[in-house]
Amino acid sequence: MKVYLVGGAVRDKLLGIPVKEKDWVVVGSTPQQMKDKGYKQVGKDFPVFINPKTGEEYALARTERKSGHGYTGFEFESNPHITLEEDLERRDLTINAIAQDEDGTLIDPFNGQDDIKNKKLRHVSDAFSEDPLRVLRLARFKTYLKEFNIVSETMDKIKEIKDSGELEYLTGERVWLEIYKSNNIAYFYNELLNLGVNGNIIGFRLLNKDISSVISDNFLNNSSNKLHEISSFINLMTDDVDSFCDQLKIPNDYRDLAKMLRQCRDAVSNYEPKENEYDELLELINQLDIRKTERLKNFFECINIKIDKKIFFDSLVDKIKNFKLDEDHRKKSKEDIIKLIKNAHREIAQEHIIRYLNSK
Repeated sequence: MKVYLVGGAVRDKLLGIPVKEKDWVVVGSTPQQMKDKGYKQVGKDFPVFINPKTGEEYALARTERKSGHGYTGFEFESNPHITLEEDLERRDLTINAIAQDEDGTLIDPFNGQDDIKNKKLRHVSDAFSEDPLRVLRLARFKTYLKEFNIVSETMDKIKEIKDSGELEYLTGERVWLEIYKSNNIAYFYNELLNLGVNGNIIGFRLLNKDISSVISDNFLNNSSNKLHEISSFINLMTDDVDSFCDQLKIPNDYRDLAKMLRQCRDAVSNYEPKENEYDELLELINQLDIRKTERLKNFFECINIKIDKKIFFDSLVDKIKNFKLDEDHRKKSKEDIIKLIKNAHREIAQEHIIRYLNSK
């Protein structure tokens, strides 16, 4: 039994990039032998095991054969006689098909080191075109490795995948996972545009805005917060936030923030306090739904607003949230209570605007 470090860990080490996680391939072993050594199997039909000490994945060397549509349409074979090279051959790109043994020696049957040196993204074998998910992975790697170029032979394989209709079988959940893994959703989508496959992938057909202005958006380029970045992208790129999120099964936190940005971003960014326009301000505050404190915080972190305007809104929200009816008012009818609260909020807004204008 031999164990090899494989995939992204080896690639990133060669690129001088910090290694985030390690994956291992085990050659010459069986599931029972792995269990006997204390490894815990992940699922019943897949030969992947978790090291109980490190939590890292150890997969038995395997081969795969196309048996159906989409990225799940494969049959796997794993046995002690499958070689390391056979396992590496099923991988997507040459830069991901390099292994390292326990002594630190690199095994590179497909010349991935040369492609790293020459900054090339190249498929390992003809089997590349059998898996539509590899198109998304390639786009993701291109955003991750901006200086790398996709070789013409691999572009031909992408066209094969597009023409085969296999991209239509990608599920929304799997597309969302690749979006989330990408280091920037705008650049990821732009790569799909460059590959000419955006119209073949679920969800992306609904993106009908010009990507160039989004690519140049300083906030999107500099945001380290996935929720902020992706929600802002959704708001800027589609007129149908709900359908886009439904098709890709995007979590509600992203949907709700994108919808709030769509509804209120321009109004808040362009708002200028004016005397006697209290009702307009309260209407805007109601649209922000100040009960959702965390979403409101994320909203203000996503928009371009001057610090004094941010303080203006923050302090007004605090005043409204801290307002409490006295005991006698609470005994009134529901209709009267609503009127009392509405009038109180209007008085708060009036006073708040006047104080702000007087401070200028």
